[in-house]
Amino acid sequence: MNITVEQATQAIAIGIAKINDLKEPSCMAIVDEGGNLIAFMRSNSATFGTAEVAINKAYTAAAFRCSTADLQASVQPGGEIFGLMGQRQPFVCFGGGLPILRNGRLVGAVGVSGGPVAADEAIALAMADSLHSFQQT
Repeated sequence: MNITVEQATQAIAIGIAKINDLKEPSCMAIVDEGGNLIAFMRSNSATFGTAEVAINKAYTAAAFRCSTADLQASVQPGGEIFGLMGQRQPFVCFGGGLPILRNGRLVGAVGVSGGPVAADEAIALAMADSLHSFQQT
């Protein structure tokens, strides 16, 4: 059920294809269910600052078991988890991080950073779809 290195490598390749299609240099990360990095790739011309953000988006999606975009409203003043962004944790609460669930169980997450949020989300979705296709492993 866990994400294997081979599956992560395939998801990264799909992410690279989507990056090239969108022409949005980006960084991509895949973590396991505990937020530990399995795979990472920085595409050509991606800015160095986006590497840590991609990893942190994947970590956040795994930690909260939801899309990082879904957390954005909750961290605003008056939101249920307002103050989270002030913690000394690597949480990122805007689009580009998606959890990977297999048979209802968290097995990891993906995170993408580099382009506009819509591009990050499109690349992350392509990667996540690839990882969801491995239901029986």
